[in-house]
Amino acid sequence: MLLSIAMFVFGCSKDGETGPAGPAGANGINGTNGTNGTNGNANVFGSTTFTTSAANWTSNSGGVYWTAVFTGANEITQDIVDRGIVSVFLLSGSAWTPLPLTVFNQNTTYGFGVGTIEFVVSGTDFNPIPNPSNVTIRYVVISPSNRLSHPNTDWNNYEEVKQVLKLKD
Repeated sequence: MLLSIAMFVFGCSKDGETGPAGPAGANGINGTNGTNGTNGNANVFGSTTFTTSAANWTSNSGGVYWTAVFTGANEITQDIVDRGIVSVFLLSGSAWTPLPLTVFNQNTTYGFGVGTIEFVVSGTDFNPIPNPSNVTIRYVVISPSNRLSHPNTDWNNYEEVKQVLKLKD
């Protein structure tokens, strides 16, 4: 038994020359359902910016809070709802600020479901507030695989999200 162990340990040393290369293998079959990522951002969607108008907002509780529903977010699938991330940013001056956001006496938040994002602007003191009117927004949909590939990303930091996911403004 000791002789067998010695032969195993010392018989596997790499002292010889490398043998000749074998013949080339056959070509594989082309994929049928996959798509190529664009510039390294597969499974990521960064919306173009859009701006709400006064007509997009619905008053609730006598103007204590307002809601606007965006239904064109087709990139938000059930898989994204279950395991992905949707980050929403509001243009404040020249900087993108993550939601939720509280400024003075107003909270701006959002929720999302399959194909939709609902925005809510409410007064912090439960008093009526004016129609939010023009709000410029951009959202980013991050797949579960991308979320796991970048575990240290601050998904509420627009510049970091943009850099990690190679988004263009």
